[in-house]
Amino acid sequence: MKKLLILLLTSTMVLSFAGCGSGSDGEAQEPQEQQEEQTVTLSLAHIRPVGSSADIAINAFADEATELSGGTLQFEVYPASQLGDYTTVQERVGIGDVDMQIASLGSNMDKVFAMSNAAYLCSTWDEAKVMFAGDSPLIDIYKEKLTEYNMTYLASYPLYFGGIALNTEAVDPTNPNAKSGIKIRVPEMTTFEKTATTLGYLATPLASSEMFTSVQTGVVNGAIGAGAEMYYGNLSGLVKYYLPINDHFEQWYLYINTDKWNSLSDNQRNALQTAADNMQKARWEVAESETEEYEQKLRDSGTVVVDYTDEQLAEFAKVVREAVWPVIAEEYGTENFEAVTNSIK
Repeated sequence: MKKLLILLLTSTMVLSFAGCGSGSDGEAQEPQEQQEEQTVTLSLAHIRPVGSSADIAINAFADEATELSGGTLQFEVYPASQLGDYTTVQERVGIGDVDMQIASLGSNMDKVFAMSNAAYLCSTWDEAKVMFAGDSPLIDIYKEKLTEYNMTYLASYPLYFGGIALNTEAVDPTNPNAKSGIKIRVPEMTTFEKTATTLGYLATPLASSEMFTSVQTGVVNGAIGAGAEMYYGNLSGLVKYYLPINDHFEQWYLYINTDKWNSLSDNQRNALQTAADNMQKARWEVAESETEEYEQKLRDSGTVVVDYTDEQLAEFAKVVREAVWPVIAEEYGTENFEAVTNSIK
């Protein structure tokens, strides 16, 4: 009888341990399958002040990404270059010190990043939408190049076409072959310097931070390298003539540190990309009208804004391209530049 009881107890214990073993295996897998998605907070830098249209759009993007991720993506938005100049922040994103930025791409890292500012890659809004489409040769080059620096492209953010602001009377402003001899500030880039001289101006390379003072004090009598929005905000009261010749297109890019991107879940990456795509689409819908709005603000402040037809803009583009493109192609890599410019010929 004792032997029978011992045998029954032993069998029961063996079955009990076996049950615990299979239950343990099941429990080891279940938490992994049902594990909650980890919440991630991303730092996002941009260069515009709080309350600007760009700041509003960028915060709307962050809010949408948070919502689409089910709250597992959170953002700390740093406006107004709080984390440093955009070229510095670009380097910080590459090493993972900052997660994301939306801004121009700095050529300090690679000269090819200045190519989107090249003279007359496009001269109308319809052309700009083709030049900067998500699958265009230019964007493909940028996606690949950003990857080399440990950054992942998410979207672009179109701003405006550039023009020339003057604090003196314009000379034959609709004629690209006019030789006014007016001294104007140009960004410290070959494309702007060569464009200015081709159009008959005297080019004086100066940093953007020196633009207001140099125009105010008469060191120069105007500027190229920006558009109506920036001239209205940065040269308030100094612009007597504005020539919207569409010499270049101002475009920002939204990108993220690649290691950070790879660490996100599929759900979080999808949320981030969807919100980025939606921001880009929404911006294209308002960018042109916002440019017109700032041109009107210049008019209202007393500036004479010269009107150009598409035919006149095309003639400006022809004259500048012939003179400038052969000079700047090598800076960006001739193969890259030809791939981009061949798409609009």
